[in-house]
Amino acid sequence: MPQSHNFGIIVFASLSKLQGRPSSHRSNASFAFVMFVALLAIMLAVLATALYSVLKKNNHPPGPRGLPLIGRALSIDWGHPDRSFTEWSRRYGPIMKVTAGWETMIVLSDPDLIREAFNGPLAVARQSSPGFELLYADKGIILTSGGLWHETRRFTLFHLKNFGMGRSRSVEIIHDQIKEFIEEVMEPSKGQPTSVDHSLNVAILNILWALVAGEIVSIRDAKLLKIIEKQDEFANKGRMFLLFANVPCLMLLPEGITGIKKILAIFHYPIDHLLLPAIESHRRTVDLTGEPRDYIDCLLQEQSRQPELFTDRHLLRCILDLFVAGFDTTASTLRWAFCFLCTHQDVQQRLHDEICRVIGRERPPELADKASMPYTEAFIMETQRLSSVSGIGVAHVSTAEFRLGGYTVPRGAQVISNLAAVHLDDRLFPEPHRFRPERFLDERGQLRPSRALMPFSVGRRSCLGETLARTELFLFVTSVVQRYRLRFPDGFQHDFTINESKAFIKEPTPYQLIPERRW
Repeated sequence: MPQSHNFGIIVFASLSKLQGRPSSHRSNASFAFVMFVALLAIMLAVLATALYSVLKKNNHPPGPRGLPLIGRALSIDWGHPDRSFTEWSRRYGPIMKVTAGWETMIVLSDPDLIREAFNGPLAVARQSSPGFELLYADKGIILTSGGLWHETRRFTLFHLKNFGMGRSRSVEIIHDQIKEFIEEVMEPSKGQPTSVDHSLNVAILNILWALVAGEIVSIRDAKLLKIIEKQDEFANKGRMFLLFANVPCLMLLPEGITGIKKILAIFHYPIDHLLLPAIESHRRTVDLTGEPRDYIDCLLQEQSRQPELFTDRHLLRCILDLFVAGFDTTASTLRWAFCFLCTHQDVQQRLHDEICRVIGRERPPELADKASMPYTEAFIMETQRLSSVSGIGVAHVSTAEFRLGGYTVPRGAQVISNLAAVHLDDRLFPEPHRFRPERFLDERGQLRPSRALMPFSVGRRSCLGETLARTELFLFVTSVVQRYRLRFPDGFQHDFTINESKAFIKEPTPYQLIPERRW
């Protein structure tokens, strides 16, 4: 018998005792109040019993119980939800249900379940809420659904490939940015402690910005550095929007509590100082019937053909999605890579030996070298696994009820991949907290990828910049290790904790390293 039913019996028993007392011990008003409370308790008990029966009948996954109307919204670490989900999954298993406000979340911590859900046709939509719409999330590439998403993703992939994403043109830009990063950051600091500052983010951003807007700036450019600082500030304060998305009524609280206006001002900073000026500059010079110069030209040309679909709001959010997704995850992964190299000198030496054997000391690394460098590939995979920079990725939403893992996923539920839990599962990766690139090599030293490693997610909504990001990681790592031995200052060891001031993306707590020239 459900606990709620027992509660109703207890209430009735208590009332019976109360009614049996002399009338001098109670007034009519107090008796009426007690009766009201009792009836309310009974109604709640009946409702809970009915809800229990419905959930049991619908065969929803198990999961932690929450408060009425709020669920577990106040228990989730909205900056890094994978922490909360991983803790609960230890009790409830690889597929569980978590409620937050009016949202139902189906959290998956098993790679096969994630692949089955995300490769299927019924979990490809995105969450929609008033909070997200304040961020233009009803438009763009990442957070839209249905025909708009399908058309925009196809359009974006086609044109970015035409402009060389992951091909020779982007490789040339990557080499230029690596050269500037080495000359401006690493070389002046050789033999001395230095921080890998936001110049790395600018270098990564420049690669995509050249394809999007046809522009490249100095990695010390003050305007772009300020924009990246604002983006970090929004990533810290913007975690509130995930809470608002799941419990929208909280947005009715006073501004002094929510701080929405201040958060939105931070959000608009890169829009006002970089994206809108770039769009307006292109709008004045674009040839709507000629050869496009970059992605913004393509958007403007498509807007002239489909103005009802490619609105100004949609154009802006498309560019913003590429801006945000294009640099932060890759730059954070490189910070982890340098951190692991400093910590594991034996790994760094083996990596350098492979670079010298395949590439040599003088010639810059090329993308074609990748196939002959399994240890380098394994090192990057292990970096992505242990860091899990995107702990849960972006939530999918089910467009219809479907079966998964023996349970029913309800229509409209968020389907969340807990990638951090998968990457640290000792059944999939023995000794998961040890940094060991060899786990991705076979007995002959050849690369052995794992289907459980999913740093770019999987399925129909996997990261569209995956090819470019893999190219950036390979060329940056090999180019730096070819020239420098990286180490921490004497007496320092990193504890692999994450920067808590930054939400959504896991980057290591700040550290200094010493680059030493190898020859």
